[in-house]
Amino acid sequence: MGTHEDLTNEANEARNHYERKGTSRRDIVKRVGLGVLAAPLVSSVLAACSSGEDAKAVSGSLAADGKNLRLLGTNGGLAATWYAEGKKTLEKWAQLYGIKLDWVDGELNSKVQRDKLDNAVQAKYDIAAIIANETGTIVQPVQKLISSGTVVIPMVNQVAPPGETIGALTFVEQSSYDMGFRVATALFEAAKGQGTVIETQGPAAFTGAQERHRGFQDALKNYPGMKLLATDFGNWDVNRAQSLWESYINKYPEITVGYFHNDDMAFAGLQALKSAGRDGKTLIGGADAMPEAVKAVGDGRFLATARHSSCRIHMYPLVIGMAKKMGAVSTVPQKIVVDGPVVTKENAESLVFLQDDAILLS
Repeated sequence: MGTHEDLTNEANEARNHYERKGTSRRDIVKRVGLGVLAAPLVSSVLAACSSGEDAKAVSGSLAADGKNLRLLGTNGGLAATWYAEGKKTLEKWAQLYGIKLDWVDGELNSKVQRDKLDNAVQAKYDIAAIIANETGTIVQPVQKLISSGTVVIPMVNQVAPPGETIGALTFVEQSSYDMGFRVATALFEAAKGQGTVIETQGPAAFTGAQERHRGFQDALKNYPGMKLLATDFGNWDVNRAQSLWESYINKYPEITVGYFHNDDMAFAGLQALKSAGRDGKTLIGGADAMPEAVKAVGDGRFLATARHSSCRIHMYPLVIGMAKKMGAVSTVPQKIVVDGPVVTKENAESLVFLQDDAILLS
């Protein structure tokens, strides 16, 4: 494989060849693929690590690639760190491609997200990257987008209830079942298969949370010596999660394992334990592997977490939607699957680095 510089040069040569012949950007993409635009993008992301004039020049040269494309983005709510990282990722890649991004913050509230989207879809969009707070709550505005010609790509939570289709281009997700199963298994192994466990879930009407719960349940079946004390919905809300765990601490003198559907809630549970003087006595596991959670695994506050790649999950709709709009692809699979590792001390440094604001690739 050539260097990033070689790839950039090859892409520019191909693009320049067709541009000299008067070929439009759209037709260039049809002939040689979106890679002719994406190869320089790799260099621009790496160049973003510095503030030199070369980085500015490379980024500036990309501004025309997505010119006149407009993207609508929304997810559960920026109060959750995973969602906030997703927005930051979309902002970076939209800027690099020259796409105009409009954002709707779901505020961890389905009604608020619906009201905001009803207003937002009065405008015309080329691409929409969407995570519904709860399945079934934003079907109508999403259908309006699709009927107006918007390429709609939901992520991690299905927009419509089971059995209903809305006409989205594809669905981007990572296996939440796998996250739930692997982290729960790691926790139960560390407990030597004996003790008590509490599960703190995401929203009930969120397909990703449902799958994490299913993975957790299947792992629990393999450890008959583990007793489930409670399983409640934390809804990604740190205040609710901390309140739940304060009540558990008052009720249960011993909690061997705490499994949380995301790391924000895991930190809230840990704070409740710490306030009661019981930190270090409960094995903690979560999901998302944001930088602070990766550090918590490294220093022993968490036993395990799994990387749920907010960066790739939020980036893919932009790149795939752009490819579709520019004619680089004609068909797209019904589901785009993203992978993510369980965090260990061996891979922790790379997972933190790849979430750096200048990179946002994992």
